[in-house]
Amino acid sequence: MLTGKSFLAAWLIACLSLAAGASYPNLKKVLECGTFLRLLNGSLESQVLSFAIPVAAVLPWSDSFLQEYKSGFLKAVLPRTDRRRYVEGKVFSVVMSGFLVWIFAVVAMLFVSFVIFYPMEERGSFPKELLLELIQKTLRVGITGSILSTFGGICAVLGNSPYMAYGIPFVTYYFGIILHERYFKELIWFYPVEWIQAAGDWGSEKDGLWLFLLLFLLVLIPILGGVLYGKIQEI
Repeated sequence: MLTGKSFLAAWLIACLSLAAGASYPNLKKVLECGTFLRLLNGSLESQVLSFAIPVAAVLPWSDSFLQEYKSGFLKAVLPRTDRRRYVEGKVFSVVMSGFLVWIFAVVAMLFVSFVIFYPMEERGSFPKELLLELIQKTLRVGITGSILSTFGGICAVLGNSPYMAYGIPFVTYYFGIILHERYFKELIWFYPVEWIQAAGDWGSEKDGLWLFLLLFLLVLIPILGGVLYGKIQEI
């Protein structure tokens, strides 16, 4: 998964979206301390990133089972391994694909931002609160990516098409955004942009948001495992 062309393409999409979503400062004057962190924090809340999240999340590995299934690879593999072990490994890799592509992209762009902008910043105490905010947003983006990649895997198996893995998560993601912005502005739990920004009232330390995202993912994981196990029973 990590060495495949699809993962590299998804990582590049994620990096480009982070770069395009940043609001760059005026370089003719000394920059405020922590500018390189503020840039990335702003990128994680941009519309460009919102557009790219479902694309980059499902691209690396959501349709991998179908590729193995249709190519005949599973017929050679399953006699040599336990079916349950195969399903567990496949579920784990699909979940991690959507998570890691965004984590790697944020880390890469943080390094680039540090190298370019940190030497231009004025001296001062390191803004730990900005770093903590960045870490939290990055983890939420990663979990959102896992949710979408897992959902894409479910759609791929049920629809028996890789296009279902790419299209349905994307459409569902934007359907949630449209519903919130046009009709249900008070309901934030199905608004994907809010999952990243955490601007609403989610309780102390945003505990409600973390709980919601983790429960959402934990519900999708056994569903993916179930549809995968049912599919390989046909082999």
